[in-house]
Amino acid sequence: MYFIIGIILSVLIYFVLTILFGGIGGLIFLLILTGIIGYLYGEIQKLNERLQKIEKLNGIDDSEDFHVSDEEIEKELEQYADSGENKNE
Repeated sequence: MYFIIGIILSVLIYFVLTILFGGIGGLIFLLILTGIIGYLYGEIQKLNERLQKIEKLNGIDDSEDFHVSDEEIEKELEQYADSGENKNE
């Protein structure tokens, strides 16, 4: 929903800037859009850093999950499947 509202608002702003400033209005719009995207990227990076600090303080470590071998994954899936079959019986 917000995505559609954002698109409509962007198109309206683009047309208003083009009407007010002519051909350079599109360039102004792109500069504003680039600034907003850069700002949001920076804010997301700050949030990711804060989240990592919180996870570290709480002892949450996902680094081990990325280096799991196929055999370990298969064993875990078999254990999960076996426990599901035992519950059904």
